[in-house]
Amino acid sequence: MSTSDRVIDVYDDVMESHVAELIDNEMKHTRWEYGHWKSDKKQEGYHWTRFCGTTEEEIIENGFDWVLPIWETVKEKYNFAQKYRIDQYVRIYMNAHTFGIEPNIHYDDGDFTLIYYPRLDWKPEWGGGTLIYDDLSKQEAKEQNYTLDTLVDCRPNRLLVFDAYLPHQGQQIIRACHELRYIIVFKSNVRGFNRDGLDFYNRPYRGSSLDTAYWPMKNDDESN
Repeated sequence: MSTSDRVIDVYDDVMESHVAELIDNEMKHTRWEYGHWKSDKKQEGYHWTRFCGTTEEEIIENGFDWVLPIWETVKEKYNFAQKYRIDQYVRIYMNAHTFGIEPNIHYDDGDFTLIYYPRLDWKPEWGGGTLIYDDLSKQEAKEQNYTLDTLVDCRPNRLLVFDAYLPHQGQQIIRACHELRYIIVFKSNVRGFNRDGLDFYNRPYRGSSLDTAYWPMKNDDESN
């Protein structure tokens, strides 16, 4: 799904089944914090979230050591160091929403956003995927006039990697679904320089109007 001007990559069957089950079980027992989190100052945004941490020590201290195998697995299994030139996360957090909550369209800070979909009994027809929009829409179109680029379905044990500058949002959940849709999010930067330095990138988005957007910190992360 990647092109010369943007990255949207999907990986399935990411974790071994017994590890995926352990992660999903931990997610089902997570105590969520519900509040007003937003990356766009002009929009209201409420959903459930938990901040895991920015370092391995902090993540372990906060009781989320079980998310670390995801990062260690995917960066080696999919050769992130060579493909994306990333070898470390900036922070890890979790988001969740149910029917009736519509996450806002927003941009992320950093170079890449990675979303892991851990719920093993989730049905794609319930919705809850991630909508990614054309990055030019914010500059050229009026509010709510975004052009959809890609819908990545919420599927068990799936990983989504995409450029953080791409506008995106968590997909709404259908009324017939009474379950909690939850994800684990990893924010990452290109090692040693930003993504403009990668050979397969040549986009003048840094320093543009996108760069002046409000970038969230820690618990201000929007729902993906």
